[in-house]
Amino acid sequence: MTASRTARRARPSSVPLVLAVALAVLVAACGSSTTPGPDGSSAPDGSAGPKPSRWPGTAVLAIIKLGGTDGEIAKAGRDFITAADAGDVAAMWGAADGLIPVLSDLALSVDHLAAWDETAVLAGHLRVAFPLMLQGATQLRDSITAGDATGVEDGSRKLAQGLTAYAPARAILAELVPKALLQQRNLNL
Repeated sequence: MTASRTARRARPSSVPLVLAVALAVLVAACGSSTTPGPDGSSAPDGSAGPKPSRWPGTAVLAIIKLGGTDGEIAKAGRDFITAADAGDVAAMWGAADGLIPVLSDLALSVDHLAAWDETAVLAGHLRVAFPLMLQGATQLRDSITAGDATGVEDGSRKLAQGLTAYAPARAILAELVPKALLQQRNLNL
């Protein structure tokens, strides 16, 4: 049986309130992308300031990767909102399923950040947020497939908790991405 047909058959009578809260948190947490302007500078006029100390290459690459996928997390949030508003359980399933590999891949970058002082706080937030979001999205997807309304609610709750924990990480990431792009230039020299 296809996931779409299973999701339609398992469709709960209404979207759980917890999912609506999760979606509201996601919109608040993922308002705008952390990707900097095309020149990669953090100065409003694009001028270069003093040269910063060199970052570890693994931290540079991890920050750039996280900044690049931040938009995918925001897109998943928009997809969840659209699906929930439409009562489209199959689309909710698809959004959760699409978020799972993104989060699984990003989790590998966190260790690189934890080992360096300037990014350790970000790593701490991500070590809380990513597992909750991953568990929530996985439980939501699997519960929709199984027709388990309680599992859908529990998965939605975990996803909401993860998104709440991700919000402060986004603020830190927004500051670090432009710096990491400048550091990337140092790596290429």
